[in-house]
Amino acid sequence: MNSLKRYLCKKVQGPIESVNWELLDSVSLSNVIDGERARLQTNVKLCWSDEAIMVHFDCEDDHVVATMTDRDDPLFHEDVVEIFLDDAGQGLLYREFVISPNNVVYDALIVNDGEGQINAGVQWNADGLLTSVHKREDGSWRCELSIPLMNFDAAPAPGSEWRFNLYRIDDDKEGNRHFWAWSPTGAIEFHLSKHFGTLVFAD
Repeated sequence: MNSLKRYLCKKVQGPIESVNWELLDSVSLSNVIDGERARLQTNVKLCWSDEAIMVHFDCEDDHVVATMTDRDDPLFHEDVVEIFLDDAGQGLLYREFVISPNNVVYDALIVNDGEGQINAGVQWNADGLLTSVHKREDGSWRCELSIPLMNFDAAPAPGSEWRFNLYRIDDDKEGNRHFWAWSPTGAIEFHLSKHFGTLVFAD
């Protein structure tokens, strides 16, 4: 398990609409290959309740590319944020959630051979998933997800540890693609699960 990247996920009461994100710790995304500073800032916060895991992305942006409109479209070919959640902690079976700046969702059950070769079960849709996107006048945008715990094989308890990672893909004005992560994987490849960090559920 990745010993360098750990996030203490605090427990809250109530639904995502009642979360005071200002009280939660933030992490930043960096270059997925080497961890160098990203071109744009992306801050992420997480928390959990007895019902759900909740995620808050805050994305600086100067050029948004998002044209797809249907659930499970290949959103990752454009601008997105992503979270992978692995309740078993083996890096072999986990859930992937991808959200576009237009609040379009791609969710899949991922089977991974441990080396990044995957089978994405896009026919799987998370029950009760709630997402929202708020766009600001300066081009930045905020994305929130509430992922019900019923979608996982094992519900967490205080002290539980899952594997996970956070990502963002961004196209700049020149058409260059940028790939950012919380826990860098050493390549432009998000499914190198041995590099996932650890999500620690606090009380």
